[in-house]
Amino acid sequence: MAVVRILGIDPGTRVVGYACLEVAPAAGRPSGVAVPIALRASNVVRAGGGSHDARLVAAGVLRLGGRDDAIGARLHALAVQFRALARELQPTELALEEAFHGKSVQAALRIGEARGVVLAEATGLGLDVHQFAPARIKRCVTGNGAADKSTVAAMMRQFVRPAAAVLVDGLPADATDAIAVAWTRYEVRRSPLLALEE
Repeated sequence: MAVVRILGIDPGTRVVGYACLEVAPAAGRPSGVAVPIALRASNVVRAGGGSHDARLVAAGVLRLGGRDDAIGARLHALAVQFRALARELQPTELALEEAFHGKSVQAALRIGEARGVVLAEATGLGLDVHQFAPARIKRCVTGNGAADKSTVAAMMRQFVRPAAAVLVDGLPADATDAIAVAWTRYEVRRSPLLALEE
């Protein structure tokens, strides 16, 4: 089985967080293998900390322009930069945060536009796409669906094994959020119980 690369995206229309995890083949459950009944009936999931079969290859942000720049121009910049990022990192899967309307309906619509660009580009590149609600991501990485960004960042610093050139400390919150999105997909891959929720 080939190495899997999960590209996590925290969407936005001015700043987009990204993170790429490389997952060793042993981390995923082979397709077609049934989940044992005992496991399906339990509440047992594997803990994320201390794992050494996922490695952070890259993380950062895509800057699309300022508030005064036209939304069309920013979405075009997202399409161009996402394509370049995918060419560079060669992901096999995309993990994307779903839209959340907690702040305002207008903000949710704008994020939805950015998500549409990412979904279209990922589909054009033939990536498997997996989407997760923000509360599910926070619950997966912190155990609390209402955790704040600093808690998510702190957990990601503990969980990930960065490549030599990647430093988790000092990354913008959008980037650590993207690591959490990719990590959620990683946990689903390696836990049959979590996979049942997809």
